[in-house]
Amino acid sequence: MRKLSGGFRSRVITGLVVILPLGLTFWIIGSVFSFFGRQFLPLFEDIPPVSVLPTGVQMLISALLTLLIIWGVGLFARNFIGRAVLSWLEAIVKRTPVASKIYGTIRKVTDMMFVNKKSFKEVALIEYPRRGVHTVVFVTNRMRTDTGERRAAVFVPSTPNPTTGFVIIIPEDEVRVLPVSVNQALEFVFSGGIITPEGFEFPVARALPEGKEI
Repeated sequence: MRKLSGGFRSRVITGLVVILPLGLTFWIIGSVFSFFGRQFLPLFEDIPPVSVLPTGVQMLISALLTLLIIWGVGLFARNFIGRAVLSWLEAIVKRTPVASKIYGTIRKVTDMMFVNKKSFKEVALIEYPRRGVHTVVFVTNRMRTDTGERRAAVFVPSTPNPTTGFVIIIPEDEVRVLPVSVNQALEFVFSGGIITPEGFEFPVARALPEGKEI
């Protein structure tokens, strides 16, 4: 009886593991589409050619218009005037007691979701903070000392927010490159090591190639 209940519970957990990611994915996509699709519906009531269209078509048009506006804001934010205006607005929000906390939290989440992964050249392991303890890092640059020795600048990410961390500069031969993508490494750090991609094997096979330009 105990074996039967254990098997039943195991299969229920397996089913949840399969269903929950799919269900949440479709639910999030549907919620985002529904949110964007309803923004312009009140305005469409006063536009005869659009008001006669089915609701689903109106929601699709509304979603496309909302995405177009978001794209326009992104385009504006990339030029000099846009950056200046947004910096001014951000400074005002940060000085507002309650809004600053909300904005700071949301900003951290968006930075984590949309981090510029192109800044990370390679995923690597280093022995840090002491020998025998390995830390996942991102190689961001390489340089040479005044005596000609090679050094690598690596970004050490934090868990569970890999967009925060710190940079250290270490001898290049102490950097061990991993055969995994930046996305896989970010998932590994974000999950606290629960999601482990293939390639996280010890000992690591190769060091940062000598003379390779980053």
